[in-house]
Amino acid sequence: MINAFIYRRYSLLKNSLLSTLIVFFSSPLLVFIFVNLVFRKVLVNNYYDISFDVWIYPSMIFIISSFSILPSIFRDLYDLRIHQKLLTYISLSPYSKSVTIFSFLVISLLEGFVMGVFSVGLFSIILVFPFAITKTIVLIGYLLIFIFIVGNFLITIALSSRRSTTYILYSILLLFYIVLGSGLIIEQTFFPDLINSILFFSPINMIVHSMQSYLYSSFMNWELTILSILIGIGWTFINSSILKRKLRQ
Repeated sequence: MINAFIYRRYSLLKNSLLSTLIVFFSSPLLVFIFVNLVFRKVLVNNYYDISFDVWIYPSMIFIISSFSILPSIFRDLYDLRIHQKLLTYISLSPYSKSVTIFSFLVISLLEGFVMGVFSVGLFSIILVFPFAITKTIVLIGYLLIFIFIVGNFLITIALSSRRSTTYILYSILLLFYIVLGSGLIIEQTFFPDLINSILFFSPINMIVHSMQSYLYSSFMNWELTILSILIGIGWTFINSSILKRKLRQ
C-alpha cells in the first residue's frame, strides 16, 4: 500500500512540477526571512549559551517540514473524503485501517524529510551548518518523530472535520501553535509558569524540548523521547478507529 501511495505522490508531482519547485524554493526562503531575520531582533536566548543562528537552525527545518505535509493530508483525507472519492476505495482495500493510516504517515514522513533535507541544503548557502555528524543523525530522528506527531494531529483534524472552514481553522491554529507555542522559536521559559507547565505535557513540546536538550547540551532525554513515540503510536490507532467509523457512515 505504501508503494501505491508513493507512486501516486510521484504522479501528482510530475503533473504539477513547476508549482512544486516554486514551493520548494520559496518556503525555506520565506521561513528564513520571517523567522530568522525578524525574531533575531526580538528574542535573546538565555537558557543555552549559543548564538541565535544555532538556536533557530533546527527550528526552521521543523517548521518547514510541518508546513509541507499539510497539503497532502488535506487532499487525501479531507477533500477526497468529503467528495466521496477516497473512502470507497479504502473500504475495498484488503489492508487494515491501521495499515492505511500508517501508510499515510509514512508518506508524510517522506515528504517532510525531503523538504527538511532540501531546506538544509538551501540554508547552507546562507548559514553555516552548526552540528556534527552524530547530532545531525539525532536531529533527523527527532524530525521524523516530530512529523509523526504533527501528521497524526492533522489526520485527526482531516477525518473529524465536516466543513472546510473547520479544517482550515484548526490547521491554522496548529501551525500557529507550532511556530509560537512549541518552543521552536520562543523558549518555553518566556511563558508564565502555569502555561509553561501545561505546554510541557504536549507531545510536540516534548519532542522539541528533547531535541534542543541534546543538540545544545548533549543530554539525551530518553523518557520524553520514548513517551512521545508511544503517544504517536497510540494516536495512530485512534485515527484508525476514526477512519473505521467514517467508513460505516
